[in-house]
Amino acid sequence: MGRESGHAAIELALGVGLLLIPAAIVVLGFGPWSERIVLAEAAAAEASRAAVLALDVGPGTGVVLEMADNYGLGAGDTRIGWCGAVPVAGGVGDCIFARGETVTAEVQVWVPFVPTPWGSIGGVWISRAHSENVDLYRSLG
Repeated sequence: MGRESGHAAIELALGVGLLLIPAAIVVLGFGPWSERIVLAEAAAAEASRAAVLALDVGPGTGVVLEMADNYGLGAGDTRIGWCGAVPVAGGVGDCIFARGETVTAEVQVWVPFVPTPWGSIGGVWISRAHSENVDLYRSLG
């Protein structure tokens, strides 16, 4: 009986270390994950809208960079692709700014698996796209 009296403390320490700490890390990682999904959705919508209004993708790219900067993300944490172009290359695909045409912006945002004050551990790129139509009755001249 005397030899088993200290095992409860060890079991408690192992239980906390092996069960509660990983669960806390998952819960703390959910905030940045959902925040960056919302950022990707909003940035894609605003970028395609800005490009359609300006009839150029330049203002849309500027909107995405400004939104990422407002979230505290660096230039390497976001990517944008236009009209079917791969966001990694950041090019402009087949964007046609004519009446009734569709302009699509695809925004990718880096999401860390485990954010820490000393940097993130692992991560994945998430992607969201949004399309806007050029107004059929818009003056293009």
